[in-house]
Amino acid sequence: MELSLITNEHFQNETICFDGFAFTNCIFTDCVILITCMDFEFKNCTFFGSTLHIEPSLPIFEISHQLSQSLYDDSTHCYRDDYQYPQTALPLPAR
Repeated sequence: MELSLITNEHFQNETICFDGFAFTNCIFTDCVILITCMDFEFKNCTFFGSTLHIEPSLPIFEISHQLSQSLYDDSTHCYRDDYQYPQTALPLPAR
C-alpha cells in the first residue's frame, strides 16, 4: 500500500486517523491520534498534549519502533484500546 505523504504540517485540536499516511516533521498539538493498522509512518514529528489510541491487536514491538521515531511532551499519552469516534445520538422525527 502506498502511503500519502504529509510533511511540515502543524495540526491543532484535531482527531486524525494515521492509517494510510506517512507524516514527516509534523507537529500535533492537543490532537487525538487513532492507529488501527500498521499502514502508517511518522518520523521526526512532535506531539504536545495529544493522546494516541492504538488498536490492541497490533504488534507491540512494531508500534514501539514507530513511536520511537518522534518526540513527546509530558502531557501526551498513549493507550492500547479500541477508541471509537464520538457518536452523537440524534432524535428521530415524530411520525
